[in-house]
Amino acid sequence: MSKKFLYLASILLTIIVGTVLYFIFVCDCGGKSTEMEAADAGISVAPAEQAAQPVAPEPDPAESVDWQAVRDKINDNPPTLQFEVYKTESTLSHDDGAAFGEIIGYLDNNPDGSLLVTGHTDISGSRSLNMKLSEGRAEFLKGLLVQHGIEADKISTTFKGPDEPIADNRTPEGRSKNRRAVVNIK
Repeated sequence: MSKKFLYLASILLTIIVGTVLYFIFVCDCGGKSTEMEAADAGISVAPAEQAAQPVAPEPDPAESVDWQAVRDKINDNPPTLQFEVYKTESTLSHDDGAAFGEIIGYLDNNPDGSLLVTGHTDISGSRSLNMKLSEGRAEFLKGLLVQHGIEADKISTTFKGPDEPIADNRTPEGRSKNRRAVVNIK
């Protein structure tokens, strides 16, 4: 293939991708339904990974859902997003997507419900840096939740820096577990 052909093909591909991204992220194109917005919302994706799309569980009209039990289940094992060292952005795994889908389902059926997102760090770096990182992680996760249809005023954030570790900060594995943002239903 000639360089000229590859150059023209890359320009055409850029235009196509740009158009698709415009329609997904910017264009309201006649008022998409909430379900379509959740399906179309974008998430940062690392190479060779597919983003997990939070999917609210479909309620079965024949059965009554115990929303207090759903809330307790979520808070007993809260959805957690892990972060790399000194990073305030991350990607959702498929398991994370399912857990966040449960939260969306809960809030859809409990209009007075609200969330608390808490950012954490390991002990690497200075305290002031860790506090800024944990705040950035909490805000990043809040942004993901807002992208998936949760109203921003239903989400409050807090940040703990290295103050509430869940694992041993003396090991790389422990520090990795401590770099996180957690969602709880209030």
